[in-house]
Amino acid sequence: MSDSDTQSYGLEPADAPPDLPGSVLIGHEIEDVLDSLAADLFVHSNNCVSSFGDFHLALSHGPLQERLIMKLMIDPKYRSLPWAQTHLWSIAEPMVPPGHEDHSMTHWEQITADAGGIPKEQIHNILGHQPTGAGQYSDELTKHLEWRERGHDRLDFVLLGDEPELIAGFDDPADQLVGFTPCQSRIVMSRRLINASRFIGIMGIGAPGRALVEKVVKDPQEIGYSPAGGVLRWYLDGYACHHTQEESEE
Repeated sequence: MSDSDTQSYGLEPADAPPDLPGSVLIGHEIEDVLDSLAADLFVHSNNCVSSFGDFHLALSHGPLQERLIMKLMIDPKYRSLPWAQTHLWSIAEPMVPPGHEDHSMTHWEQITADAGGIPKEQIHNILGHQPTGAGQYSDELTKHLEWRERGHDRLDFVLLGDEPELIAGFDDPADQLVGFTPCQSRIVMSRRLINASRFIGIMGIGAPGRALVEKVVKDPQEIGYSPAGGVLRWYLDGYACHHTQEESEE
């Protein structure tokens, strides 16, 4: 599946986008950004189901991600997204059990299981409260992806917000897909796993997005994400890239 298969609809790149790795889409308002991202995810999910029979989405949890998922469920343009063939994976979790209010899948199960129609067995929990949680999650990922043809046995869409702890340096644990980060006390997908995905989307909105953009423009290596044979795309509002654009024009 090529980049042209996942092109965005409704928004065109700005004349002077920030100098970021990958492609950049800018919307004036948050809803413009979410609509562009929803369109990409909608096209990509349907293409993957058509090609492979299922769609594997990994995401972090936050208010922007919740707004996006609700848009996908409520907006008539996206209601035919293939939720029943979608698997949800967590990018990072604290050391808490499923069902805990700080566990991201607690929120996603409440939002998607009924309204979206995702079977509960396709909502994959990291068992952060167990010492072997990272290894178990790695095994579960392998079990669900290894049956695909070689080269397609990877996550289809990874969605990151502007969480600094996910953008800041996380070193891949040797020979693992999922690892424990002692400094953050969390289980996190390795960059190697994320970079192997078909599509990485990063949202940047408002002041947090602006801080992230300025940080990555200053040091592109800071981002740490460079898809191998996939797409990296930024979804930014005007405020997140306003300062950077002004600097580029001086």
